[in-house]
Amino acid sequence: MAGIEYSLFRAKFIIPQQKSLFHGDLKSIDYMTLAIESKPTFQPKEGLKWHVGNLKKFESFRGYFAFGRSSASSIAKYDEYSGNFIEEEQEESPFTHCVYDSRIGILGIARKTELAPTTTSIANRLGITLSTVEIITEHKIRIEILPIPDPEGFINTLQNSYRVYKFKANFKGPNPFDADTHFQKPSSVYISAAGGIEGSTTIKGDDLNRDVIIEVTRSTASTGNEASARVQKNIGQKAININLKGDPVKRRYDEIDHVPEIVLNDLINQYNRVRHAEVN
Repeated sequence: MAGIEYSLFRAKFIIPQQKSLFHGDLKSIDYMTLAIESKPTFQPKEGLKWHVGNLKKFESFRGYFAFGRSSASSIAKYDEYSGNFIEEEQEESPFTHCVYDSRIGILGIARKTELAPTTTSIANRLGITLSTVEIITEHKIRIEILPIPDPEGFINTLQNSYRVYKFKANFKGPNPFDADTHFQKPSSVYISAAGGIEGSTTIKGDDLNRDVIIEVTRSTASTGNEASARVQKNIGQKAININLKGDPVKRRYDEIDHVPEIVLNDLINQYNRVRHAEVN
């Protein structure tokens, strides 16, 4: 049976520092939920449209939807009646599966090469499409859908290295409720207040505290950001650079029999492994 591969993404619905007069008490989870429930259509050019559809809610802030595009194309056919070859117009509408949980701001997006070569490319199209929803544009909400990389290899290297001389982490605007208190949370508030989009901070020392930088690493990965470090793995060896970045966490299922709600629960479990080193 054919397999289907889901990738894990962090969805950020970033509220501007200067809120609209009609902003009300809406939070990021509300904007994410409302944007998906609007089932928007985005037309980037003539003959091509991107759509959110097939919405199925499991609970108030979690569920399933399909995301895809429709486009006009023509195929050559032989017409028995006229005895001629003719061009016939038809519409193609490939789509992929998506699951979401607005409370923790995560998305699972299934790979579909007919839509884009990577799930990250599909996520970018989805972010643009959700950005066209009226309540999003009215309140100037900025949407980022970023891959959540697996940090375990990076963390193992930090833990087992003789010394860690330098640690650098990127940050973007606020949104994630679970950002660490050492770095991601204050940094994201700072960049929002300054009107920035992204930034980074580097710390150096003779041997950095592993517990602190590993906590920041997990928070950085779970918020869809990148990190790097300069480490000396063993006594006498030269220091090297290591990086936390790359493809999102992936899970594979049977395409026909997979159950979206089970997929979502599994991806939430994977998220907890990344953020808190917890597995249910």
